[in-house]
Amino acid sequence: MSLQFREKGASSFTTVKKITSSSTGGLKTTVTASKDGDWRWAYYGNSTTGSAKSATDFVDVQ
Repeated sequence: MSLQFREKGASSFTTVKKITSSSTGGLKTTVTASKDGDWRWAYYGNSTTGSAKSATDFVDVQ
């Protein structure tokens, strides 16, 4: 799984961090946001499952 970020006003996401899910499929990581923008999880699939992306969450850095 990849945690992705898109800076406010940008058109594309970049991968910030790659992690492995837990045995139950849970995802957990920590990053520090330094700019306003959207965050999402992305899974690129494998030979038996397709790709998927989560809904985005906007973070407003104060």
